[in-house]
Amino acid sequence: MIGMRTFWLLPAALAVVHPAIRIAAADKTPVVVEASWTSAKPRPAQEIQQAQAVEALPLPRGTIPLPAYARMQSLPIDLPTVLRLVNANNPTIGYARARIAEAQARLDLSNLQWVPNLSGGTSYNRFDGQTQNQRGEVFSVSRANLFSSGGVLMAVDTADAIYRPIIDRRLLDAERWRAESVTIGTEFEAVSSYLDLVFAYAHLDINRDTLEKAEAMLTAARNAAAAKLDRTAGDVNRAQTEVLFRKTERVEIEGRIGAISGRLGRLLLLPPMNKIVPVDAGITPVSLIDPNSTLDDLVAIAIDNRPDLRANRALIAAAWSRVRRQQSGPLLPKVAISNQTGSFGGGVNDDLQQFDARNAVSAQVFWELRNLGFGNAAEVRERRALLDQAQMQALETQARATAEIVEAAQQAAARLQALDLAEKAVKEATDLYRISKDGTTNVLDAKNLFDALRPLQAIQFLNQARLNYLTNVIEFNRAQYRLYTALGNPPDTAPR
Repeated sequence: MIGMRTFWLLPAALAVVHPAIRIAAADKTPVVVEASWTSAKPRPAQEIQQAQAVEALPLPRGTIPLPAYARMQSLPIDLPTVLRLVNANNPTIGYARARIAEAQARLDLSNLQWVPNLSGGTSYNRFDGQTQNQRGEVFSVSRANLFSSGGVLMAVDTADAIYRPIIDRRLLDAERWRAESVTIGTEFEAVSSYLDLVFAYAHLDINRDTLEKAEAMLTAARNAAAAKLDRTAGDVNRAQTEVLFRKTERVEIEGRIGAISGRLGRLLLLPPMNKIVPVDAGITPVSLIDPNSTLDDLVAIAIDNRPDLRANRALIAAAWSRVRRQQSGPLLPKVAISNQTGSFGGGVNDDLQQFDARNAVSAQVFWELRNLGFGNAAEVRERRALLDQAQMQALETQARATAEIVEAAQQAAARLQALDLAEKAVKEATDLYRISKDGTTNVLDAKNLFDALRPLQAIQFLNQARLNYLTNVIEFNRAQYRLYTALGNPPDTAPR
């Protein structure tokens, strides 16, 4: 894993601007010079202090109450719990596992083809009218009989008895690999949603700290305006606009948090009123892939390890077994054996009598050429076409897997290179904010009046730098997980 980096996003990492305008004393008696178009008039320090103590007017608040359908309950959760819940509750994974049970049942049935069926029951037969005997004589008859019997019956196509278990075993393997592929994909979707949630809450922290700085600057601008030390009349409006922008941004972030919680809750099958809160401590880059591995190394690992590629190989084997079955079908016999034992009786009209034991045995072995053999040849061509389709699907899946690895690897590498730059940008923006704040709020005279433009720009630059660093950390981690799963590894096996 790469070294842990300090996350420059916590509000405590940077000092908040003090709301009062600091007045530096040029002489023994501190005075403030009031800017004017014509002259500068000194003012006593007591008056200045009173002007500094002016409280900021309350900002307008929204009057629309939060709708009942938007109210949610917080549910703290960490990433390991997310992965456990998605494995236990997700219906997509459950459906894939149910298909394994279905394929296992088909295989069990294929292995029972040589086991005969048991049958039992009663048959009644009544005949009235003309009939003909072996000598050709036609005569009228009225008769009835009853046969109560039970026995065994077995009808087996030996080609199916040989090849169906092989085919169904390959299909069972394919379903198992498909289920694992679905599990990996669903786990990654849950991890990605969790990272989105971590990003949103960290963005909320950045917004909170930026809002505090903007509100402090608004207070300073109002105090400067009250003391007539503002450079331009629009400083208060400029600062208040920034505050309103940040409050609007906070509302939007909280809305995104609710939406992401709903999306993650769908994957985990949680109640809809839960607002998921990530509890992982800190946000740091996580490296899951050896940086010394080449693309060829990663592609080779994926071809050997990815469950979807293994599923395709199992499907190709099943398709080839179907071809062999159709080729050998005309050469292998069909077998039918029946044995029925019971009591038989009958008589004239509906007079049933003379019941006694009866046993009927029949056995048949025969070969079949469908449509004089042309039908068999067409079936072989059909199975070969299906084999070709399975092979093309395997190539397509392999090409898609290779593309996923290349894309994830390039994204991870780009984000890794951007991390250092983003971290340096945070430090530079922090210094810029400190310089702008100190240079603006230390008002000395009429030539050094309060100006909110530069500190507000510094606040915006710092906000953007922190958000940029946060984005690079989250996207680097997402690319690492994407690359890790693209190699066929479940996210719940990733080192933490």
